[in-house]
Amino acid sequence: MSWLLGIVLLGVTINPPRRRLELGDDRQAVAAGAALTLAAVLVLGALGDWILTSLDISGPTFRVAVGLVLVARGVLDLIRAPAPPVDLPGGSGAVVPVFFPVLFRPELGLVAILVAIDAGLWPIAIGAGAGLAVVVGAVSLDRAGYLRALGAVLSTALIVLAVDRLIDGVFAL
Repeated sequence: MSWLLGIVLLGVTINPPRRRLELGDDRQAVAAGAALTLAAVLVLGALGDWILTSLDISGPTFRVAVGLVLVARGVLDLIRAPAPPVDLPGGSGAVVPVFFPVLFRPELGLVAILVAIDAGLWPIAIGAGAGLAVVVGAVSLDRAGYLRALGAVLSTALIVLAVDRLIDGVFAL
């Protein structure tokens, strides 16, 4: 995987318009949750090779597994309406629900590991950082229909890139 594909894959996995539809209007809590998410994906990326080695999972097998998970997430995001925005209960809202379960999702962790083993850590910092910055910047936007439409476009792009990763993993087996 090239570094550019890694950056794009992280961006569409985050899917900022869809995540924005699931968050409240507290910019400070969203920014703190985004910072926690970026730290988590960087740590997972740094430990990715060690995790796969410890679990005795080969790179091609992991690519196939990540591809399957991403296809499922993309399809779910396309057919299911976004969850209603959550109320952010003060300072703790940065951790629950902003960090987890809205921003840091299992597929994001898997993609961070995949990008790290294929392209290194700096594409994670750029891709996840840019995607999360868009989520924080979109807090001031209202929940207009264009966010829903753009989220559907990114979900479709996620499915396409997931199939690419899946095929790449199958051919590498």
